[in-house]
This record gives sequence, structure tokens and C-alpha cells, in this order.
Amino acid sequence: MAFTLSLVMAARKDTTEDPHKAVNLALGKRLAQIRTLRGLSQRELAQRVNVVQAVVSDYEVGKLRITAEAALRLAAALEVPIQELLQTDTPPEVVQQRKPSRKVLERLERIESLSRRKQDAILMTIDHFLNSAAG
Repeated sequence: MAFTLSLVMAARKDTTEDPHKAVNLALGKRLAQIRTLRGLSQRELAQRVNVVQAVVSDYEVGKLRITAEAALRLAAALEVPIQELLQTDTPPEVVQQRKPSRKVLERLERIESLSRRKQDAILMTIDHFLNSAAG
């Protein structure tokens, strides 16, 4: 039995020596950075590319290798050029292109559905809060 166990354990590949692991980790980190800058959760990105949230998580931690097709779909869903997603040696340039998160947009839509008087009251409250938080 000990002999069988040693054969099974010897057959396992040591992932720390896998040259692809570093690439997977770098791409996953880049994906997470861009997703966060875009204000998306893993679940929201997963819905955009038609996968489950666990797949996005596995990409981000380097557990799964991002295929060329997946990279194209992710870049399109994040609204960045594919080069931006794949260029892991520089910080993402997405900051300037950042859009409001889906949560913020949903709240804005709800505010727009209110009467003009209620909209003005809410916006005045938001303005007051932002001014006091900045100073």
C-alpha cells in the first residue's frame, strides 16, 4: 500500500514549477484589477460572459487558464481592448474610462422615476453629503 501511495504522489506534477502558473496568476490578477476598476462583481462579469461566478474566480486566482476565446469575451465584457487585458507588465489604464457601477446606475434609475420635487431633495442630500465628506 505504501508503494502504491508513493507512485500516485510521484505522478503528481508540482504546480510551483509549472511555467504556465505564473502566466495564469498574472492574467488573473490583471482580470481582477480591470474588473474592480470597472465596478463589477465577479458575478456581474460572469453573467456578461455567460459563465458561472466560480469560473471568474478561478481565472482571477490562476486556477484556470484563460483561453483565447475567453480572453476575447472578457475583454469585450469589460469594454477594454484585448491588449489591455493581456498586458500584465503595466498597470491597467482603465481608470480614465471607469463607468459607474451597476448598483449606482440602478439607484439613479430609481431616482429618475421619482417626482421632480423628490429628485431635487435627494440630489440636494447627496450633494451635501459629498461636500461634507470631501472637506
